[in-house]
Amino acid sequence: MKTKPVRIRSEAQAEIEEAFERYREESRELADRFLTEIGKSLDLIRLHPRLYPIATKNTRRRILHSFPYSVIYQEKQEVILIVAVAHAKRREGYWAGRMRQ
Repeated sequence: MKTKPVRIRSEAQAEIEEAFERYREESRELADRFLTEIGKSLDLIRLHPRLYPIATKNTRRRILHSFPYSVIYQEKQEVILIVAVAHAKRREGYWAGRMRQ
C-alpha cells in the first residue's frame, strides 16, 4: 500500500509553533524534544493512518507520549490532513470548525 503525503493545516502549524515557543522559554532541550515527538508522530501517522483511534466521525487522534498534546487528523483520498495539534487542557473539539472550511 502506497503511503499518502501529510499536509498540515496552517492552524495546526501555528499550534506546533506556539507550543514550541512555550517549551523553548522553559528549555531549548524540551522544545527540541517536542519537535522530535511531533515529527515521529507525523511519520507514524503517515505510515499507519488507521492505527490510531477515531476521535470524531471523520478524524483520528494520536496522543503524544511525553507532552499533553494530540495530533488530530483526517485520512483523505490523496492526503493525510493534520487538522490540529491540540493541548489536552484546551476546550475539547475546538478544531471541529476547521473541517468545514
